[in-house]
Amino acid sequence: MWAGVWVRHFNVPDIREVPGGLLIASNHQSFLDPVLVGMALDRPVSYLARRDLFDIPGLGALIGALGTHPVTREAVDAGAVRTVLRLLRSGEPVLMFPEGTRTPDGELGAFRTGAAAIAIRCGVPVVPVCIEGAYGCWPRTRRLPRPGRVAVAYGPYLEPHGATAEELTARLRAEIQQLRESLRRYLGRAAGQRTRQGRN
Repeated sequence: MWAGVWVRHFNVPDIREVPGGLLIASNHQSFLDPVLVGMALDRPVSYLARRDLFDIPGLGALIGALGTHPVTREAVDAGAVRTVLRLLRSGEPVLMFPEGTRTPDGELGAFRTGAAAIAIRCGVPVVPVCIEGAYGCWPRTRRLPRPGRVAVAYGPYLEPHGATAEELTARLRAEIQQLRESLRRYLGRAAGQRTRQGRN
């Protein structure tokens, strides 16, 4: 539990077995997402965040302690790509959000091809990750998070060799959509159990 948020992880991979860089690609529901994805993994994960997020009390200190690399709005494209390429080529796991921004409504948005293109360029595997429930805890319309239940699931490694960025992006989104359907069923059952327990 963190700040009233209960988290359950499924199919957590042992990323120590990957000899080199690794791209972790997740849907994006809230400011909590980097913490939710990285907290169950056995290697530190790097990710990028807008520099202004470091000014948010509590959140800034947390992401700063988690190996976050700040980028400015003006340099978010070129600067972010250079940073991710450098980290992957030095053997680091890097987290990216192919949707590019937090969901406005809790649904899975369109995926950009940038993450897949970077994986292909560096020749690193991709780990699909799905987060479900975080939107309810911290939607983009709220200043601070509220208590809730979140589930995070990791999919099988996707190898980039021989794929185009469009093909790899489509495979990645399909994997995350499949994980999302499973997590929704799990959270629905968990909510039903809490309701029945409350009536006892």
